[in-house]
Amino acid sequence: MVAAERKTDLTTSRNRRVHTARNFWAGLLFGAGMFSVIEQSIFHFFLQWHHFYEGNGPQAILTGEGIYQVIGWGLTVLSLWVAVDLARRKAFWPARFFGSALIGGGVLLLFDSLVFRLLLGLHTIRATGELIFYESLWLGTAAFLFLLGWSVLRNASKDAA
Repeated sequence: MVAAERKTDLTTSRNRRVHTARNFWAGLLFGAGMFSVIEQSIFHFFLQWHHFYEGNGPQAILTGEGIYQVIGWGLTVLSLWVAVDLARRKAFWPARFFGSALIGGGVLLLFDSLVFRLLLGLHTIRATGELIFYESLWLGTAAFLFLLGWSVLRNASKDAA
């Protein structure tokens, strides 16, 4: 029994090394997808601070929200499909997946802030006079998630060695 367990451990370890990049990308997509869904649920629906696209009336608002929701769920489902395939191959690496998911959440918040809000003028955080506070909090959260995910990935790589 011990020999069979050791063989499985060696197989899993080898498979994780072979599929390191797939574990990373699955986690990154999962983090971006889930953080977009969470962000939309909290800030768009519950708090109603803003919408993804606020121009041209209620139909445009609903269309923008729908597109944003579909993209978030699409990324999440795609990442889980890859994760299930990795698990089937005995190559799923939970620490690497979780670390890259945190990075994915940080990248989403950074992309949202820099591209959608600052570059394109869409998706403002909150229509108040203190935008710098909310934008700083948003970017700080992005940096925190990115650094936390990077730390988890570093520790996962040390554990594999």
